[in-house]
Amino acid sequence: SKASPSKKLSHEALAKQKLNWRASMARKVVREGAADSDCVAKAQAGNAAAKSAEAAIGELVNMYGQDVLTVDQNRLLSPFEMFFSQNHIRAEFQDGRPLDLAVESISSSRISPKNDDLRLKEFGVPEESDWWLLQPEFPEIEVIQWRIKLRKEDGTQLFDEEGNELYGEREWYTMDNRRLYCLQKAAVALHPKEVRVLVKVMRQEDGSCREFRKFRSTDRGRSVRLGHKDSPDLPRWCWRLEVGLSEEILPAGTPLPRQGRRRLDRPGWQRRNYKGGERDDSTEPTWG
Repeated sequence: SKASPSKKLSHEALAKQKLNWRASMARKVVREGAADSDCVAKAQAGNAAAKSAEAAIGELVNMYGQDVLTVDQNRLLSPFEMFFSQNHIRAEFQDGRPLDLAVESISSSRISPKNDDLRLKEFGVPEESDWWLLQPEFPEIEVIQWRIKLRKEDGTQLFDEEGNELYGEREWYTMDNRRLYCLQKAAVALHPKEVRVLVKVMRQEDGSCREFRKFRSTDRGRSVRLGHKDSPDLPRWCWRLEVGLSEEILPAGTPLPRQGRRRLDRPGWQRRNYKGGERDDSTEPTWG
């Protein structure tokens, strides 16, 4: 049955409201006179006065508390040093908010490298040149150092001649794939500048081993496709291609003997903010 004129009008009004909302969000970050939104971060950062690294870290301490400098819990990483755990992401967050709006809302601060504090170097502060600190509106992403299982294009595992599973090098991975996409896109706008963002560091004992083994990337997290996984011809995001670099040549995997199954019922074997292997978004309902 056809929609009534009043209902059709309400749909048009909602669409117009959404367009107005997008424009309003864009105006918050688009510098007057900038040619397009991808140039915003570069234009703003190039004209901004550099803060000292000590001042920037002091702001983080004021915001998150002194524990933010505990390097086994938090650190600064480049979005290009973190990798996707899945092959596909939706183009919007759980509340329907488009990812590109989140990208547009990410601000950045130019930071001076002048510091002799060993603690800041261990925290991830660059030493040799000015760098830019990304400040997203969404919560910090969680990362873990993990050796990902190597997979073929069809998702099946790779084995060596003796039947041992092949693994990649120990690298930083996240299950917050949509947030990582947003951070990488913001970092691309600043390339080739050094960029860092605050992340939460997970350890294996902080979460379910089964949960980490859900990693399904077929290129070790170097790219991700946007859209429903069953849709054909999904656009592929790879930050290296976006900045004009060739794709990374990955080393051969390392075989590891099969391990016995680890018990998951011991105390502490539960990831923060997770229940039954699924993310509990009751405290962060909008940034899935």
